[in-house]
Amino acid sequence: MAGFELIVEPDEEDADAGRVLVDGTVGGRPYRFLLDTGTARTCVRLDAHTAGFARVGSSDSSGLFGRGTDDLVTAPSIELGPIARTNFPVARVARADPAVANLIGMDLLGDHRCHVRFDEHRVVVDPPEEPGGGATRALFLDRVGHPYVDVRFGDIAAAAVWDSGAGITIADLTFVRRHPALFRETGRSRGTDATGATMETPMLSMAAATIGDRAFPPHTVAGVDLSGVNATIDAPMDLILGYSTLARANWWFDFPGRRWGVTAVLERV
Repeated sequence: MAGFELIVEPDEEDADAGRVLVDGTVGGRPYRFLLDTGTARTCVRLDAHTAGFARVGSSDSSGLFGRGTDDLVTAPSIELGPIARTNFPVARVARADPAVANLIGMDLLGDHRCHVRFDEHRVVVDPPEEPGGGATRALFLDRVGHPYVDVRFGDIAAAAVWDSGAGITIADLTFVRRHPALFRETGRSRGTDATGATMETPMLSMAAATIGDRAFPPHTVAGVDLSGVNATIDAPMDLILGYSTLARANWWFDFPGRRWGVTAVLERV
């Protein structure tokens, strides 16, 4: 079945963290992207090739620690495996910071069904049938297309964005303070967001959780104050599920049909 490969780039300092990369083309030239369901708009960095794309406006960008404004340009074509668009609007990032990556966003993924198979390091695109292995449930997408899934700790429910662009799962410190029995601080670390901004954060051991009727073991997350971000969005987040959680399972998303599910829980891959 048609799809594309996931290229996992492990974090040098944290064995549980990592970046999920994919290879595609822009205007017929190869590019490597961060697969980022936590961003609404696909973006490319400014280079000799993308400099020739026609500017059609501006695009606001934001991360956990910073904000920015980029050019909105028209890419003559963009391809990611079987997903292909022509004359597609993308943000063009001029900042030279190496921490700022090309991004595949929900504007490119949101019209498709995706079976994200971390066991095979592959995404199957638009399979003809819903895969077996787990029941699906209603998927909430906010006004810019971010996918939200339910996470439960016994009777406690948490609203979580499924964010393949996050290297590690983030817990809102307001949620942590409200439910201290679920978290235990284990140290400190320095994190970088999609804009290249960095901040020191507490590292926490998060209690076992249930996601999509499947049990996930305790694992390390980063604590971040999301109050500023939550004040600007229509659906506040308690958690941002990043690679450290996502790589523990295979996931099914029917973005246009607004369904999702966990098809398998994996031994850590």
